[in-house]
Amino acid sequence: MKKNIFLGLCLTVLSACSSITEITDSSTYKDTKRFYYKHINKPAVVDFHDIAEVSEMEEKLTVSFARLDSELTNLLREMDSILDISNQVAVTNLFTKFPWISHIYALDSYGEVQGAIPSFIPEYIDFSFINDREVKTREIYANIQEIPGGHEVLVLRPYMQSGELLGYLAVSFDPKVLLPFVGDASNVLLLGVDQVLWTGNHLYSETPFDLKDWQAEINSKSFGHVENNKYKGAWLVRYLGGATLIYGVIEERDN
Repeated sequence: MKKNIFLGLCLTVLSACSSITEITDSSTYKDTKRFYYKHINKPAVVDFHDIAEVSEMEEKLTVSFARLDSELTNLLREMDSILDISNQVAVTNLFTKFPWISHIYALDSYGEVQGAIPSFIPEYIDFSFINDREVKTREIYANIQEIPGGHEVLVLRPYMQSGELLGYLAVSFDPKVLLPFVGDASNVLLLGVDQVLWTGNHLYSETPFDLKDWQAEINSKSFGHVENNKYKGAWLVRYLGGATLIYGVIEERDN
């Protein structure tokens, strides 16, 4: 009985294989396969002769901000890697790896400061912006605030357990402390959407970066060029935990 069942099964499989062979050998199958790979799922092809042209201004923009941007990226990764906010060695090690940080804070779930290194807490520091954000696990949040004499960037890393927010690890720094990473900072600009953080040796109002609405500009593109009758420049947007930084380079036009 078992032998007959097994023989029947083999005959069924052989019959199916025979049917598949007939289909794959048919002109209809071959035409369909040819159509699929020609029009639907085209094989990837790299055209090594199609080289995008990069202007001198764009190259200068990339070179100027590469190291600065790398520092910011490394900071976000390092904060994300600290799985336990009570790990004092890992937390204080941020000062070693990123000596341009001014403060490290421990915040409660409402953004209130519970502790700080150094222990002095500036009166102007304000983390309340986080209460307007939808906080997610291991997401990084940032804000650029105006303070007496300049600006401060605040970066927060939340800690949650079973969906409940426990608190935040936060750092703060003056964005101008990153300028040594761009080399010669005389012809670079660092902006927020509504903040002028650094303009090099130039008056902002005289540069083509003095746009009426930067938000509208970056809504449609992430980089671009600007110019007026005296200067020309290029810019690139960098999103940092919900905050917006705009990198720019500028030079005088050839008249």
